[in-house]
Amino acid sequence: MNNFPIKSIVSFSLLATSLLFFQCKGSSEPAAEGVEVAEGTSSGAYIMVSQKQFETMNMTWGSPKIEEFSKEVAVQGMVKVPVEGIQEISAFFGGYVSGLNKLEGQSVRKGEVLFYLENPEFIRLQQDYLESKSQLNYLFAEYERQKTLFGEKISAQKNYLKAEADYQATKATTESLKRQLALININTDQLLPENIRSKVPVLSPISGFVDAIHLVQGSFLPVAGKAMTIISKEHMHVELVFFEKDAANIQVGQRVIITIPDLPGKTLTAEVKMVGQSISQDRQITVHADLPNREEEAMLIPGMFIEARLRLDPKDTWVVPSTAVVVSEGESYVLVQRDKTETGYKLEKVVVKTGIENNEMTELMPNESLDEKTVILTHGGFNLLP
Repeated sequence: MNNFPIKSIVSFSLLATSLLFFQCKGSSEPAAEGVEVAEGTSSGAYIMVSQKQFETMNMTWGSPKIEEFSKEVAVQGMVKVPVEGIQEISAFFGGYVSGLNKLEGQSVRKGEVLFYLENPEFIRLQQDYLESKSQLNYLFAEYERQKTLFGEKISAQKNYLKAEADYQATKATTESLKRQLALININTDQLLPENIRSKVPVLSPISGFVDAIHLVQGSFLPVAGKAMTIISKEHMHVELVFFEKDAANIQVGQRVIITIPDLPGKTLTAEVKMVGQSISQDRQITVHADLPNREEEAMLIPGMFIEARLRLDPKDTWVVPSTAVVVSEGESYVLVQRDKTETGYKLEKVVVKTGIENNEMTELMPNESLDEKTVILTHGGFNLLP
């Protein structure tokens, strides 16, 4: 009698058990659902998609539409203010700082007091002005008297000339002191001996905000020393940098679509206002664009980085989402909904010719099979074609 080894018996039992297990499991689970292909038109076969497939593959519907579309050039840029919108606050005369209570980023109005400067030199200037002004009245009267006497041949000419010289010299001194006092914001029309002061205000020349503060309370600000930087947000613009190869296609008046990385989903519209007239050493050209919408301009912050797309030659044309165009075997298709049933959808492949593509949209050449009422698959079609 033949004796089988125990190891062979055990292996055979395990193999039989495994086959039985997989057979039972396969019979209890439904087969995976596939894409059904039926006979279609000359453009290609119809494709049957079930409702379950549609939902599982996150498919979406849409329609072709006519809108302004063009080739675009993507660049980066920065928000800037014009030169006249940046003011460095400095001192014509040195002095000790007092009354400083501004913070960086704080808004200021034109003519608002930023801080005060104290210096005994301010007292001397006011004193000299008042003394010169008081002498001016006497010297003018003496000049007029000597002029009359000289005209009547009563007084010598040298007396007339001396009176005229004294008057003109004092007048020049008075006017000079008046202008110097104006530099430190002292109104000479209201200056009297009783209101001479050693502390003068430093005023903001523009409305804007404090960008930087370069001094502290009690410090000495020297002549021409930098005290503050004030920036105005009026008339902000976008500065874009293009490569030399794109320079010939840029013109004043072209539209610029702006997006801000920190504001996803928000787009702003600007217009090219100035194109640089020379190419830099880096083979680049600078373009300035303004935002006509004041509310959109208010969203910008000087120094902010932005992303922009310059529209070169906009025109009205048919467009669809780029995900609606499916490339298969060298041809471009869109999948058109031809029928809808309780269990799913019947789609037809329609051959299309595409144009330029940008910003996730694709241009379609005119096609008799497509119009604004045509329902097409805009997402998920790439899973249906080989």
